[in-house]
Amino acid sequence: MPNSRPKAKRSLRYAALALMAGCAHLALSPAARADEDGKQTTQEQERHIVLPKPSSSGTEPQARINPTGKPVTLTVAAKDGPVYLGDIVVTIQPDDSIEFSSRRLMDLLSNVLDPDVLRNLQASFAGKTAIGPEAFQSSGIQLRYDPQQLAIAMDIASERRATRTVMVSPLERDKIGTYVKPAEFSAYLNIRGNVDYLWSGADKGLQSPVLFLDGAARAMGAVLESQAVWQPGSNATDFQRLGTRLVYDDPKHLVRWTLGDLQPVTRGFQSVPDIAGLSVFRSYSVLQPQEIVRPRGDRSFQLTRSSTVEVYVNGELVRRLQLAPGTYNLRDFPFTQGANDVRLNILDDAGRSEVLRFNVFLDQSQLSAGLSEFGLYAGVMAPLEAHGPNYSSKPAVSAFIRHGMSDALTLGANIQADSRVVMGGVEAVWGTSLGTFAGSFSYSHIDGIGNGRAALATFQRLIQRPNGRSDSITMFFESRSRDFGPIGTVIPRNPFAWEAGGGYSHTFTDYLYGGIDGRYSRGRDTQRDLYTARATMGWRINDRLTMTGDFRYERDNVRSGPGGLLSLTLRLGRYSNLRADYDTRTERARLSYNMMHGQGVGSYNIAADVERDQNGAGVSVAGNYVTDRADLGFSHFGTFDDDFGRSTGQRTSFRFGTAIALADGALTIGRPIYDSFAVVKGHESLKGANIRVDPTEFGYVASTGALGTALQPSLSSYSERTVKIDVPNAPAGYDLGQGAYRLFPPYRSGYRLDVGSGYNLTAMGRMTDRNGDPVSLVTGKATELAHPEREPVVVFTNREGRFAATGLAAGRWRIDMLDSEKSSYTIDIAENAEGVVRLGELTPAAKDGTKQ
Repeated sequence: MPNSRPKAKRSLRYAALALMAGCAHLALSPAARADEDGKQTTQEQERHIVLPKPSSSGTEPQARINPTGKPVTLTVAAKDGPVYLGDIVVTIQPDDSIEFSSRRLMDLLSNVLDPDVLRNLQASFAGKTAIGPEAFQSSGIQLRYDPQQLAIAMDIASERRATRTVMVSPLERDKIGTYVKPAEFSAYLNIRGNVDYLWSGADKGLQSPVLFLDGAARAMGAVLESQAVWQPGSNATDFQRLGTRLVYDDPKHLVRWTLGDLQPVTRGFQSVPDIAGLSVFRSYSVLQPQEIVRPRGDRSFQLTRSSTVEVYVNGELVRRLQLAPGTYNLRDFPFTQGANDVRLNILDDAGRSEVLRFNVFLDQSQLSAGLSEFGLYAGVMAPLEAHGPNYSSKPAVSAFIRHGMSDALTLGANIQADSRVVMGGVEAVWGTSLGTFAGSFSYSHIDGIGNGRAALATFQRLIQRPNGRSDSITMFFESRSRDFGPIGTVIPRNPFAWEAGGGYSHTFTDYLYGGIDGRYSRGRDTQRDLYTARATMGWRINDRLTMTGDFRYERDNVRSGPGGLLSLTLRLGRYSNLRADYDTRTERARLSYNMMHGQGVGSYNIAADVERDQNGAGVSVAGNYVTDRADLGFSHFGTFDDDFGRSTGQRTSFRFGTAIALADGALTIGRPIYDSFAVVKGHESLKGANIRVDPTEFGYVASTGALGTALQPSLSSYSERTVKIDVPNAPAGYDLGQGAYRLFPPYRSGYRLDVGSGYNLTAMGRMTDRNGDPVSLVTGKATELAHPEREPVVVFTNREGRFAATGLAAGRWRIDMLDSEKSSYTIDIAENAEGVVRLGELTPAAKDGTKQ
């Protein structure tokens, strides 16, 4: 070939330079702010939402949640499914009904619901001062109080949600308020381990342990983080560094800077290259930390460790696999052909777990008008090898930018280039009254191969019914030329010329739903044409029994013909369920049992299943237990010939996960940290009393115990969180002070939360004036003479002159009262004083400070 590059490739390189310049300009410019006009629907008159007493979910009657006989006020979490939205102050009435502000709830829902749904919901509140859960049900929202999680729980119908519109307002400090400051220096190290025992084969016996290490240190706003795998005693490479990087978040410009082994975020048909260098990134959503699988673009993924992979198709578990390290494409699995929603649950041999989703539809997230998201990753290729990243001399760049042209239209562009491949693309998301249209187009050039192109167009529509039910329509078309490929491609492999499909779902009643979908893939060269047509149904027979099933006719790479899948799920009680599945295509029958019990320390879960198909039979069982200082787990996976005949493989695994954390000198051990954390430490005046972190009536997250420190390991960066503490066995009369800490953690930050202090004493006595008469109904202040700069303690007396001053410490104090004589008293509290100090009768000090 000629040495000169084709014009198309030069054009793409120019586009890359332009896109990088645009990203740099946005990184250095102030972050766009959401309009503060009438488009925001968070204005709400003050009304109260009233929820009835929570009903029992099992055969046992629901226990009272407020047995005190008087209203109790609590701060609880508001949750959208498992997602934490924020805190809400609720009042639990003596009849166990729950009341809280509608203004606060609507504020939290403003970033979740479709704007039209939000406006209609607010309009339905007109003329009401008390709002019940039925007002939300008509808008597709199930609202309830969960006493076990101590949370307001919401189940929101997908068709009522916003089209993932991204707003800047959740990050604005003036809306968030004041929080406890994070530690000046914090660090943590997670250690997750896995030990296998093989019951047969050449490697029979106990295997070398595998340890996954990951940690981070934060100082002066910068975070140094790294991950590695260590396998002591291994015959191969015993230590592999996975990546190290320095991360700095600029909250003023809403930008994340990274230096080192980068973790690119991609769009459209881009792959995820292994690049070492510098990146600048803006996203209004929380970034996913500690990723163990690397999406490779399209519908491929890469495993760096041997892993157990569970494949869910449209919510149904269809297969559990043991996979070796390598790159896989979903088309390698015939049972995913025709699916439009695939979820992989991955557990690797180091005990790490991750969930990876694939959907044929373009990410239809929209940006409000004027907002921009972008990512620019530049450096050299650094593929992961046995000892760690291999830093080459091959330059590489990956970049994307997205901008909200209006509230309805979001446009984007992306580009990737290395020494051999250049690829550029554009994308658009357009929301209309008919539905949401999205499209992506990319063009590539590969040296020695030629030019290629790829395109994807999708349509989604939700038809909302007055009764709260809805219909859903989806369609897509995807096309790829033979020679198309993103960076990292050696020889393009595009077995299908084009693929098209769609689906329709309908909710008939609150207990019955159904749908149809289909897909056709036009093969290229030796690849045969593939197609699927399917009808699905779900029936909630009663509160305990649910049936789902589908009938399909499909053609894959091996066979063609009809098939069906039937599932029955039986809820056995409050904590467990039993499920049976049968798939006619593979003659696979599966019986599963799942049980989850408790919350926090002492909680556990167990899962077991037995299955049989054309290839043989299998048994698996797994369990996990949560302790104060570690997560513990075990699993056994066995396979057999035919109907549980000869054993073909038996593996037992034991897992643990623990963390060592440090925040401003406070050191502790606890469960693994996923982002940010808090170290809770008791003051010496507590005399070793056990402190519980985030307690509820069903359990607690951690306790100080014998170490004297506890770890709250699950704080999410840039998400408001209130950490509560309780000391059930505190010394009598002890003033605990602050019992809750309001946090807004930066990325991978740590907190030191000190519980209690030396100022924990309560002084009681009776004041008289110079004439011996009681100093009645007067206020004053107590000042510590050794530390006059401290905030004085407020003191007040009753009609008899008796008082109780809380928050004092050992030493000399002066009490100045605001009576007519401006009486002043000097008191001495002994060093060994505890709890309540009884002072008896006090007389005023003379003008020279001595007692009269």
